[in-house]
Amino acid sequence: MTDDSKAQKVTFHCSKELVERLDKIAEKGDIPRSKLVCNMVEILVSYCEFTNKVGIFQLGVLLRDAGRMLDKTAKKWRKTNSVKGIVA
Repeated sequence: MTDDSKAQKVTFHCSKELVERLDKIAEKGDIPRSKLVCNMVEILVSYCEFTNKVGIFQLGVLLRDAGRMLDKTAKKWRKTNSVKGIVA
């Protein structure tokens, strides 16, 4: 994946449960946790770059945003039990 001699240290925070899950996978693969995370990030970044090139990334963002908007609208509707004033 990456040349360790050119590596830059990056720190992030995550839940203890996620660390435990990562440790189990790293142990099973017989690699350090940091190498596992680096490999996973590299693969995900490559995937995001690819989907961005073919437009799938933007579609995913649009669908996510639409879902959030629908969720907000549904919450308003549940509070009022009416669609009046909800739909523009």
